[in-house]
Amino acid sequence: MKKRILTRRDFLKLAGLGTAVIVPSALGYGVFRSAQGEYPVEGSPYVENPHTKDLDGSVPVLLVVNKVSGNPFGVYLGEILRAEGLNCFHTVDLSDIQGGSLEKYDIVILAETPLNTVQAEIFEGYVARGGRLVSMKPDDRLGSVFGLEKIEGNIVEGYIKTDSNHQAGNGINPSTLQFHGIANLYRSVGAEVVVWLYHDREMASGYPAVTVNQYGEGLAGLWAFDLARSIAYTRQGNPEWSNEERDGLDGIRTIDLFKDWIDLERMIIPQADEHQRLLVNLLDFLSQRKRPLPRVWYFPNGANGIHIATGDSHFDSGQIIDKVLALVEQYGGHMSIYYEPDLVSTFGRTERRVRFWVTDNMPVVGDFLRKKYISPTPDEVSDWRRRGHEFTLHPNVDWGLESGWTQHWQEFTGRGYGPISSTVRTHRVLWTGWVESARLQASYGIRMDVDFYQIGPSLQTAEGVWKYGHVTGSGRPMKFVDEEGRILNVYQQLTQLADEHLIDWKELGTYGFQGWPKLSPEGAAEVYKDMLDRSIRGEFTPITFQYHVDPFENGGIPADKAAIFMERTLSIAKSNNIPIWSAQDWLRFTDARCNTKFSKIYWEEVNSVFIFEINGGIERGIEIDVLMPTYHNGRELYEVFVNANPVNFQRKTVGNISYAMISILPGLNRYSGYYK
Repeated sequence: MKKRILTRRDFLKLAGLGTAVIVPSALGYGVFRSAQGEYPVEGSPYVENPHTKDLDGSVPVLLVVNKVSGNPFGVYLGEILRAEGLNCFHTVDLSDIQGGSLEKYDIVILAETPLNTVQAEIFEGYVARGGRLVSMKPDDRLGSVFGLEKIEGNIVEGYIKTDSNHQAGNGINPSTLQFHGIANLYRSVGAEVVVWLYHDREMASGYPAVTVNQYGEGLAGLWAFDLARSIAYTRQGNPEWSNEERDGLDGIRTIDLFKDWIDLERMIIPQADEHQRLLVNLLDFLSQRKRPLPRVWYFPNGANGIHIATGDSHFDSGQIIDKVLALVEQYGGHMSIYYEPDLVSTFGRTERRVRFWVTDNMPVVGDFLRKKYISPTPDEVSDWRRRGHEFTLHPNVDWGLESGWTQHWQEFTGRGYGPISSTVRTHRVLWTGWVESARLQASYGIRMDVDFYQIGPSLQTAEGVWKYGHVTGSGRPMKFVDEEGRILNVYQQLTQLADEHLIDWKELGTYGFQGWPKLSPEGAAEVYKDMLDRSIRGEFTPITFQYHVDPFENGGIPADKAAIFMERTLSIAKSNNIPIWSAQDWLRFTDARCNTKFSKIYWEEVNSVFIFEINGGIERGIEIDVLMPTYHNGRELYEVFVNANPVNFQRKTVGNISYAMISILPGLNRYSGYYK
């Protein structure tokens, strides 16, 4: 698209028109030029090479991937570890593994990949000499290491169920859980079964899904299916259904990727999170005679959840947006407003910039203009941001993904509303490809996407029951992965509760606000209360809200319903000490959490002392906590020091693992835990 340049002649024309005539000398030509707006600047959408340069064994876990494997998702295992706070691993490509490469590490995670004879011997020897190996659908050459005999057949798109009697399986949701992909079938010849495969929600197969086996001096754990692919498909939907209209709701949206993909009877369970917690359980089990595995807690300041407040706004007035933000502030929170401006020409934006200046700088005329014209002024936007809220773009891509972004970016910045911040929700959550929309967003510097959104008729069972929960199997932020296994530098954050889906908005008379389950605002708030209770009891799931601004603009019954829903849910969060944050706040925390690195991890067996360093480059206002295992190798933690100073700790249990939680200090610090 060619950008039109506003010339000085254009400026002089405008200076003679209507409202513009009163202030051209006050504003000047430069301000009028700025009304042309900006276009997004493209960059690489991908995360840089995640491989570790120095494989020094300073952390206990090594992830081995293969860049030429037929399964490209191996590197996504690293994102799974980060999501679980296990920032104590290095990553290496299989081609760089030689004899002795693995010995510095306590646990090696091997992505699904074929091995040649030499490579198989390296991994077999590592386990035999006391190493711990976890492998996804391992090469047949390693069969004896895992104590399993592979047999003909497989299970496609099945379920798993943990054995709660096994230490590694205890603490995982006991229901059958979906997996996506193809599972190999094995017969145990000595391996312990941690998890069983099921053909469907009810029918057991008798074959193991996850096992542990003693081999020589070491231990080997096996996944019968590829966990990385399964998590990617659970969170991002079925790639084979990309660009298909499947649910009957107008427009190809993110929800179309999940119709008949998510088992509605399991949607209340964050299934992807349970799978990931199972991996952590197994790693903790394998680490008992090695170094303990420290983690970073999921939420700020020891909280058991997070309430992410967002709201789409379509041409709404600054006064109404301010009213909604003030309501959130009453509960100590911040909110993200995703604003869609109406598209006008450069001349139209220039007229608006003049009007904005008059509104903000000439009290009598300004008050009249504020009532007559509803667009927020740049000064109002600046004030909202000063108060801690996010006000950013809500692009409309109905007529094209890239053109929609560029036109709305130009309009938003041309009105003086910039800069555009790093989170986004697209109008009508329209979606292109499996991750094409995410790829474009990442190339424009967007870092968190809240387009995956629970809405529409596909969330009702055949019996007519509406289901709630986590359509992507997770409320946690994780970066997208594309079809080639490349990690995109943008987090996916599910929006679980949308007012337009839950509440009966018949007063608005628009299809987009029909409220499929037809709940009252109070009933919709009860859905949240149930989900939050589950999070607090141990699911530890962020919950994102869509609070539309539009009903408040309409006034009357729609505004009353919107206010009740907001006030009830915000009150529930506050009464449970759950932080109420904008998506921008949550992105800052998520980045800081993922960038918190462990190093120099030691376990002194004789004195039972666990020592590690953390580089917590923490921004102001972000409070992150570290988790130190309370029990290790039959011993219990009784005292913790930070830089030789004793500190208090509280206890948290995740899966079946008990932890001591300690606040992380900014900068590089040394933590010591004493066991007896």
